[in-house]
Amino acid sequence: MSLRTFVSAVGVILALLLTAVAVPAAWVDAHVVKEDGFVRMAGALGKDPDFQNRLAAAAVGTFESSVQLPEPVRNLAAEALKNAASGMQSWSDYPQAWEETVRNSHRLNFGTDQKEEAGTPTGLLLDIAPLVRLIRDHFASSTGVRLDVPQQSVVTLGQASQRQLVERVAAFAPLWWVAALGAAAAALLALTAARRRPSVLVFLGLGGLALAALWTTTTDFAVGAVGNVSSGNSVADLFKNEFLASAKAGFGEWITVDIWVALALLAVGIVAWLLTGRGRSRSADRLGTGR
Repeated sequence: MSLRTFVSAVGVILALLLTAVAVPAAWVDAHVVKEDGFVRMAGALGKDPDFQNRLAAAAVGTFESSVQLPEPVRNLAAEALKNAASGMQSWSDYPQAWEETVRNSHRLNFGTDQKEEAGTPTGLLLDIAPLVRLIRDHFASSTGVRLDVPQQSVVTLGQASQRQLVERVAAFAPLWWVAALGAAAAALLALTAARRRPSVLVFLGLGGLALAALWTTTTDFAVGAVGNVSSGNSVADLFKNEFLASAKAGFGEWITVDIWVALALLAVGIVAWLLTGRGRSRSADRLGTGR
């Protein structure tokens, strides 16, 4: 094996290894670490009927346990809370309250409010306080009684070890571009050093297909492992499972893009290999004829 071939092979392997890290990290940074991406992905969960019903019941339960209802309005309260539990998702201001819930929860886990929870050995947190305040406002409209509710109404998701893992991933995910630049530089080095550049494209394409299979398998394993851990709270478990399903589908779209890019590299490499092979054959024939 010549030095150029060795350098090219190392470049291909390094490019694939760095890509294997850069792509998942970029997805996590865009859809989990960044607040807007998290809201777009988790916001859709508020439209799930089963989740809505359980979330409404949890919000009503939190409201009831956090306030002292005056005796004269208890009967009115029972009817109002029953309507909230069954129809909160139909209220016009529910989507805004759910988006605020998602944003507050993201800040508790990843943002400015995270430091306040740093010393607490809990899992990831879901703050349903905006929904509790929504119930309070509708309750005040129907009964004329306005009550104070807690600033935060937190539901714990998973375990402390899972939060620690997410925090580590969130710390390194924004550095995905470093691995991406390294992968691009390694691929360029492989192409520059190679004696037959089409072969580099072929191996990069095959490697891209292998990465797609690796990411799919790893994602299935991770979703299954996290999903099997119960938090002991039905709302938390439903949110977690729905969020994991949404994350799996979202990253699956990136895997599909990787497959198409890999197939394109493979096709270009094969075509270029065939064309250069024919070119060498014609040159050899001309040399033979000249003799």
